[in-house]
Amino acid sequence: MSDADLVWLRPLWLWGFLPLALAITFWYRRSAIGSAWERVVDPELQQYVLEGSNAKRRIGPWMLFSAWVLSLLLLAGPVWEKQEVPVFQANQAEVVLFDLSSSMQVDDIAPSRLARARFKLTDLLAGSDGQQIGLIAFAERPYVVSPLTEDTSTIEAFLPSLSTDIMPVQGSRLDLAIERALELLAQTGVRQGHILYMGDQMLSERDFKAAQRTRDAGHRLSVLAVGTASGRPLRDAGGQFIRDANGGIVVPSISMSAMSELAAIGGGTAVRLTTDGEDLQQLAQVRSSIAIEEGDAQAPMRQTYWVEYSPWLVWPLLLGALTLFRRGVLV
Repeated sequence: MSDADLVWLRPLWLWGFLPLALAITFWYRRSAIGSAWERVVDPELQQYVLEGSNAKRRIGPWMLFSAWVLSLLLLAGPVWEKQEVPVFQANQAEVVLFDLSSSMQVDDIAPSRLARARFKLTDLLAGSDGQQIGLIAFAERPYVVSPLTEDTSTIEAFLPSLSTDIMPVQGSRLDLAIERALELLAQTGVRQGHILYMGDQMLSERDFKAAQRTRDAGHRLSVLAVGTASGRPLRDAGGQFIRDANGGIVVPSISMSAMSELAAIGGGTAVRLTTDGEDLQQLAQVRSSIAIEEGDAQAPMRQTYWVEYSPWLVWPLLLGALTLFRRGVLV
């Protein structure tokens, strides 16, 4: 596939011709002065009284200017031809939404909800089997810890630092985290992805609407609930009970019925965190169903790219650089 129009991939490098023009003008004026003296001084005496009178020495600057031109063309990237190439779209991927709200400090499951969630995430990464996984930590606002990647060791390196203390503002905005996950999936070109929420939030209507948007976008939303229905009182850093606006002790609990409703709207499943691998097995069934529905998800697509021939200009530059080994070439 060809295109007759000339396009510059990096056009700002063309500004380099401006100082080149100034350099040529300055050099030409100095050469003109030398040429005037050559008409006055006898040829036999020029090599003794005139500097740079040897014509061979004038070749050096033109070689330098030519190399300057080739370098600018190389950097600017002129292209005039397009080519279609087959690409494989990354369609199977999972984004984990890791809850770092203060309620994750509750110890109704030993040693704490947060610690158990980190352990479970480690198990999830170990069984990813090359699947692309991204990680978003959130409280009042979501933050991308790792974009979608097959290198799970990168995500594992961040796990020890996942703490409620790193959140600048506390809160529980699962809906914003879901929206950020949808953006990651869209940026990677995933058609049918899986979003896994790991946390203990009390859900609101805006969370259910975000789950519906997930399903409408062709993805699935599942829940891994961390905690118990009875919960435990929430304490601050000093060990004191945290109280609400009415003076009552805050006891974060989870509602599996609400979690199941959220997952049903999102087309996934809701499971409670367990000490064994049963919870991850149920989540794996959702991933398997996504892979079956995709069918031809790995079918090659075609994208158009510019064919850049300017790197071939490196060869004349290298050949010209060989002459620099000869003493006195540019003087």
